[in-house]
Amino acid sequence: MIIDAKHPSGWQWWIALIVSCLVVVIAGWRLAMATNSAGRGDLPPPPAEAPATSDGQARSGSAPHSGLDVSTGRSTDQAYGWTTHAAVQAESEEKGPGRPRRLVVPRLGLEMPIKAVTIDPEGAMALPPRPREIGWYAYGPRPGGPGGSAVLGGHVDSRQYGVGPLVVLERLRRGDDIIVTTDAGTERFRVITVELISKQGLDVRRVFDRDGAPKLRIITCGGTYRRSQGGYQANVVVTALPR
Repeated sequence: MIIDAKHPSGWQWWIALIVSCLVVVIAGWRLAMATNSAGRGDLPPPPAEAPATSDGQARSGSAPHSGLDVSTGRSTDQAYGWTTHAAVQAESEEKGPGRPRRLVVPRLGLEMPIKAVTIDPEGAMALPPRPREIGWYAYGPRPGGPGGSAVLGGHVDSRQYGVGPLVVLERLRRGDDIIVTTDAGTERFRVITVELISKQGLDVRRVFDRDGAPKLRIITCGGTYRRSQGGYQANVVVTALPR
């Protein structure tokens, strides 16, 4: 019997069809396995999550500001203010001097409205967002009170609002006058120290001291600004005593 190669018989045709199907299935399986393997091993791993700041994000409208944990004195990368003593109610309206309204430094031509502030949700001193305003920590002593540190603090600048008056704070000199106008009169102080202190070196317990002789402290950010390291690397701290 002669077999015509150009016209295979029925059984040969079925064998060729089955072999062809097997070849297609195996090739598809190998391609799928190769694709899956590349997806697991050849692609770069997802990036690690960036560490969050203490409030989860930098607040808009202000340059980053580092805060401090009052219990340890270490930086907390706080974006807004300075961590303070545990919050307590403000002084009674009937006690002590009036509530501060305006800060004046005659030699520098500095004048700023004072806004009463307390704490933000993270337990830090909540600073006014506008650098042209300065905050008074209303859970502490008032300027001119009988004892402890009355604390004023504000931003030196802001991406949204620009540079504020506190940019000249470090130009203060020993003996300079500071005037705080209150809703009951005027309190006068004389500067005794002007310090540039690193964020890690700032003693928050001393700054917000509620005991000892009465004094006024004014704080803003200063030193080198390094965006990659959270902003300003130091604080300008002015300490003044009543005249």
